[in-house]
Amino acid sequence: MKWYRRIRGKPADPDAHRQAELRSESREFLRELHLPTVASVRDLVPFVEARNGRPVMLIPVAHDEMPEALDAEAPCGMWLATDTTDHIFYDGDTSPAHADVIIGHELAHMLRGHRDQGSPVGDLGGLVPDLDPAVIRVLLGRTKYSEPDEHEAEMLGSLLQEHVTSRRNAEPDDPIARTLLR
Repeated sequence: MKWYRRIRGKPADPDAHRQAELRSESREFLRELHLPTVASVRDLVPFVEARNGRPVMLIPVAHDEMPEALDAEAPCGMWLATDTTDHIFYDGDTSPAHADVIIGHELAHMLRGHRDQGSPVGDLGGLVPDLDPAVIRVLLGRTKYSEPDEHEAEMLGSLLQEHVTSRRNAEPDDPIARTLLR
């Protein structure tokens, strides 16, 4: 007769540990920022502008205006930094709650100072056809979810949403907000 040792629980999951560590580090980072009380992630834009010393432009893009820019393969949000201004492009046809998630994610990239010089610029799918690619300093789009900066921006973006919703209740008639922000 063979005896088998019974394993209680599962072995430690390194991804779960890293996720918990990232959440803790991200919470501490946001705590140190002393974020203002706001009603929406969009209301954090003046704070980010003051912190980074640069204006931030929020630019909704509608599918019917630029269908090639926001197709299924394209990112739903993008941070484009030029010499003078930070631009956040987001899907203008999505719900306000989802747009806030996208904007929060891009603000998180800006707050952490993420930089990715390897993104192809071109004319950005028609979003900015008159912009000289040489003036673009940073271009980050939400397409590489496996990258550490993307994981961090996802976590920080979620915590920015939590910061906002901890100070107000989600609209009772907005089921998307209730789902995304719980």
